[in-house]
Amino acid sequence: MNHYQQKDISVIIPAFNAQDTILPLVNDLLREHTLSIEVIVVDDGSTDRTEDVLRTISDDRLIIIRQENLGVYAARNAALALHRGEWVIFLDADDQIAADFLQERLRTAREAQADVAIFNARHTDCDGHQRHPVHHRQPYGQTLTGQQWIRHCVSQREWPHYLWLQIVRSAYIRDNNLHFQEGKSHKDILWTIQLAAADGRFYFADRQDYFWVNNPASITHRPDYYDIRAASYTDVIVDILALSAQPQNRAVSRALVRHALVESRHFLGLYRRKVSNRPVVRTHFRSRIAFRHLVPGVSSLSDVFFLLKLARNIYLPAGRQTPTTVSPERR
Repeated sequence: MNHYQQKDISVIIPAFNAQDTILPLVNDLLREHTLSIEVIVVDDGSTDRTEDVLRTISDDRLIIIRQENLGVYAARNAALALHRGEWVIFLDADDQIAADFLQERLRTAREAQADVAIFNARHTDCDGHQRHPVHHRQPYGQTLTGQQWIRHCVSQREWPHYLWLQIVRSAYIRDNNLHFQEGKSHKDILWTIQLAAADGRFYFADRQDYFWVNNPASITHRPDYYDIRAASYTDVIVDILALSAQPQNRAVSRALVRHALVESRHFLGLYRRKVSNRPVVRTHFRSRIAFRHLVPGVSSLSDVFFLLKLARNIYLPAGRQTPTTVSPERR
């Protein structure tokens, strides 16, 4: 039997200091007995009792990997290297799932003959109060190619890149040599773009089967993490622009540059309101991303005003680099 078909689904969960949340999630997954599954939890150097809590579960479908603190993306790569599922689902250790979560995702993906199925989720607070859905403008009930989906998301200004929305065929990951770029933050954006750029079959279901818990204690809300997030946005924008220049992505080249401009908005929001070391963050962005490479992403007057704001905040202050004349040229 093919290594990737030994299980129906591999569920991959990175965990760092998740002793208070990981047990309910894993138990909910292991309650599903109609499928052949494995739940791979990668303990990413926790300093609390995360591993001890997991060891209380006596179920050979649970696989625990312990690694030094390398980050969630390295943790996911470690699990991808040994998973045995025909399909892969990535979850976060502090969130919650609906009943029959795995069964319904697998049924939907197989019936649609998809390489990737994208579901919906609900924002949820720590007290369990469910709020609005994560996305609203996806092509529900339809199948698109990945590159058609990129164009759809860019035109709708809604990019649901969250990994826990996805169920992905393992063969699709393997055939396209997909893996996570290791780093601290925001690399899920790049994973999802690469997933779509490979141009497989994507199906969209408005089943709100995942509950994204807003955790104020999350590392992403720590003041000392904002500069790391800004640097990660810079890396992501650089890689999106590089993808836009690849010949196989010619049909979505402009859409990708438009998306790079959207991520630049997120970067600038962090830069203006959150980061502590602005000179370092500004220099990093300016040294890696030329102003002229973002210009082809302009599609509205709002984009023009944003680029002027970006120029004033990032490209002008040091007096060494000024924005070039607006031109469709990227290189």
